[in-house]
Amino acid sequence: MPMTAFALAAALSGLPDIDWERQRAEDAHQLMLCQIHRDELQQAEGKDDAYQRAKAVCDLLARDYRNRWDFDAQDALAASAVDLDELIRRGDAVEVPPAKRDRAYE
Repeated sequence: MPMTAFALAAALSGLPDIDWERQRAEDAHQLMLCQIHRDELQQAEGKDDAYQRAKAVCDLLARDYRNRWDFDAQDALAASAVDLDELIRRGDAVEVPPAKRDRAYE
């Protein structure tokens, strides 16, 4: 069993760094803060102009977020990043058969 874990760790360590998760989280956080500020302005009376500007900025951020972070494409990228069968076929990972002592646990 330890050899299997070592082989898996070695194969996954060669994958590229997935930096898009951090960027996506930052964009989502910025959009959420904008929406909170917009909602606060909506509740305050007499600041219609500020609310309209905040609403326009939030709409722009939401549209940019939706266009930039296509969820289907990102989910496909994440799923392909851990596809062990593909790694084995390409020769980037080696399938290690279980030892006799490991078969006793099956």
